[in-house]
Amino acid sequence: MIKLEGKLINVFTQEGGTNKKGESFDERDKIQVMGAVELPNGDVRHELFTLGVDNGRDYEPFVNKTISLACGYFANGKTVVFYPAKGALPTLIPAMG
Repeated sequence: MIKLEGKLINVFTQEGGTNKKGESFDERDKIQVMGAVELPNGDVRHELFTLGVDNGRDYEPFVNKTISLACGYFANGKTVVFYPAKGALPTLIPAMG
């Protein structure tokens, strides 16, 4: 597991529907976190991570705040997919300054 840290930008519900294979899926809650990825040359790239969560309401009090969330990840081709650890909830990272 790793800790994903960043500013919680959005909490939303993705509508259910049918995928390309014709399989139906239910609506699901998602969050969007703006994180910073350190590059090999020392620069920083900001990236928006969208994660599926069990209950979006647990995250609503943290919108526009910097959080830490325990996550797992896996590679899907050249893309790395992050997902919250089972039962993980966000923790607030206090603002500096």
